[in-house]
Amino acid sequence: MTYKVGVVGCGGMGRSHLKTIIGHLPEFEIAGLCDPFDGAREQVREDFGLEIEYEDCAQMCEALELDLVVVATQTRGHCAPTVAALERGISVLCEKPIAIDLVEADKMVAAADRTGAKFAINQQNHVNPGVRKGQALIKDGLIGDVVMIRGRNKSGRKSGNEFMEMGTHVTDMMMCFGGAAEWCAGTIYWQGRLAKPEDVMESKEMSPRDRDSGLVVGDRAVAQYGFPGGILGEVHFLDYEKGNLTNYGIDVLGTDGQLSLRVAIKGAQSLWHLPRSMEGQPSDYGEWHPLDIGEVADVNNIATMYRELMAARESGVDPPGSGEEGRSAFEMILGLYQSHRQGGERLELPMLERRHPLESWE
Repeated sequence: MTYKVGVVGCGGMGRSHLKTIIGHLPEFEIAGLCDPFDGAREQVREDFGLEIEYEDCAQMCEALELDLVVVATQTRGHCAPTVAALERGISVLCEKPIAIDLVEADKMVAAADRTGAKFAINQQNHVNPGVRKGQALIKDGLIGDVVMIRGRNKSGRKSGNEFMEMGTHVTDMMMCFGGAAEWCAGTIYWQGRLAKPEDVMESKEMSPRDRDSGLVVGDRAVAQYGFPGGILGEVHFLDYEKGNLTNYGIDVLGTDGQLSLRVAIKGAQSLWHLPRSMEGQPSDYGEWHPLDIGEVADVNNIATMYRELMAARESGVDPPGSGEEGRSAFEMILGLYQSHRQGGERLELPMLERRHPLESWE
């Protein structure tokens, strides 16, 4: 079977998706392109030889018989095309984070619920072979009961932009091992002091080279989370100027041992096991044992997302990185903002207020 795909957004992420489809997914056909800017469409025409194009996603969905719409715009442009496709019963794979705020995220999830169309967020580490191997090992009891999940980010950005650009990748991985967070508490600093309302800015102001992901604040932050069953979580955003991909992943601490996963490391070696619950002195770190995740270590995770989304459509089950999961991962980030607004107090999730916490902070 061949699946017909419409791609919304012909910029950097759109081009990345086009390369994935062309290079890894012979069962998917690019049936249409959508971007409001002719210059972006023209560049794609030249580079990929694709000519069926539209300025509006709803128009594209009406004109073509599509199986899947990929929304690869910047974050501010996620909601409208996603809803347009879902309302027409077309499955959607949307880039992360799900939306600018929870109001938009709720609209997107509700559209999928109304029509039954499948909706997933491209949190590709959800299908990372190391994540899945770790989940299986924990289910088999390798590290006992899970006690804590530590999220690790790449750095290389101010924390405000890290929240919105990479934060949901980290919180999504945490959810893979803990489920949806039940509460959040956090503290945000800006230039050596607690962040204040006057420090709020647009993401492009904080980092002009980054994507437009809405309102942000802070250069350093720490967040704590509570997951079902008493599992704790924590993640730090520390404003290290230089990024470090080998730090990107999670640590899962159990009563009888630990797992350490680094998802940006290519190849079979991205998962390690420590056969005791506490790390001990630095000289003992040699006790970490590498775990082979098998021949699937070099698979293209984004291609896996495509295939498993379509398989979910055929079987009627939820896809990996579902819209609900993408919304929950995003809520863990916005909850950090709201908790800081409230003096760092613990905040129950889901949040009652669905507007962006930084919109009305005074």
